[in-house]
Amino acid sequence: MKPSLQEQVDALADMTVAELRERYAKVLGEETRSRHKDFLRKRIAWRLQANEEGGLSERALRRAEELANDADLRLLAPAARTVVGASRRPTTGGLPMPGTVLTRSTGARRWP
Repeated sequence: MKPSLQEQVDALADMTVAELRERYAKVLGEETRSRHKDFLRKRIAWRLQANEEGGLSERALRRAEELANDADLRLLAPAARTVVGASRRPTTGGLPMPGTVLTRSTGARRWP
């Protein structure tokens, strides 16, 4: 007897990464480079559910393809931003500004 969909998904929680990678290849028909347990479990569970109950509708697939075609793809990483000037946030409780260098002299007065 074939295990139910819920039993198959529940069994994924007890699998090791190596077992999940094998199951991924069997269910999705392709190898994976990922070793992230949650990602593998979610992908396998999604595919098992899609196989059992049906995947996305034709309308949803067409819409996803339209969105992918309309998306602006970034080919270069954004330029690094440089911060000019120091942060001017107000200090409370007598705390020094970030980046302040504290030094102690030998005859330093102790504060109450």
